[in-house]
Amino acid sequence: MQKVIAALPFLALLLCAGAYGSGDHGSGAHESDEGRVQINPETAARVGIETAVAGPGEIFRSVTLYGKTALAHGSLSHVRARYPGAIKTVDVEVGDRVRKGQTLAQVESNESLQVYSVESPIDGLVIDKQASRGEYSGERELFTIANYDRLWVELRVFPAQRAQIKRGQKVLFSADGQEVETEIANLVPGAGQPFLLARAPLDNRELNWPPDLMLEGRVLVERVRVPLLVEKRALQPLGDDLVVFVVVGDSYEARPLRLGASDGRVIEVLGGLKPGERYVTANSYLIKADIEKSGAGHHH
Repeated sequence: MQKVIAALPFLALLLCAGAYGSGDHGSGAHESDEGRVQINPETAARVGIETAVAGPGEIFRSVTLYGKTALAHGSLSHVRARYPGAIKTVDVEVGDRVRKGQTLAQVESNESLQVYSVESPIDGLVIDKQASRGEYSGERELFTIANYDRLWVELRVFPAQRAQIKRGQKVLFSADGQEVETEIANLVPGAGQPFLLARAPLDNRELNWPPDLMLEGRVLVERVRVPLLVEKRALQPLGDDLVVFVVVGDSYEARPLRLGASDGRVIEVLGGLKPGERYVTANSYLIKADIEKSGAGHHH
């Protein structure tokens, strides 16, 4: 929203300054025909207008499943003292990253009176600490170490969906503005529940997603090749039509489209556009706003 608010006054300012052309009617901001606006390449680049060439491509048919992230097996460790005794030192705090074999604390054994190290059994993050210097360790958990580098996503597959979901299918997850693709590794029973769990591994080193994060997964179940498609973000409502803005020289022409199937990213074009034509993808709303402004001026 902030980007939209910032961009429109800038575009209007360029219009007032005559930045779209030399100032005469033929090369200025607007053509005489409604539904077309002229913008020189330098200005288009400045306001972030991007284009792509329309052509063939694949539409993915997907099934949406819901689930959450879970720790991988062996990625959580509860650390106790091997021999109960007095805790002599505590060397880590909650939030510290530790390596396998790193000393977490030192304990003096009640039996041998020797001081030994309590070590981390895995690489990970200290997420809980119940040890303080001078306390008796007993047999309680002193530290909890978790490794979030690899997670699993467990998606619920209900009976009506089971026939479509298989091992090896690609699945796309998105959260916190980040998107990642992985694949279904296995299908397991849902512990007495009326669904299966489709489990997909997740490399979490850059994502930093927590366990128990609720996720939506789009499972790719079919690829359909079509002769012509455009990016869905390029579409703008204009009047009663959905249009894209086609590049014609230094002009941008609103082109109503007849549309077919979509997968949310791209959409099939059945009419109104030809393969090889260049159309606006990013910031097409700026051109729409300018055409609407031009139209209002003509009708004034």
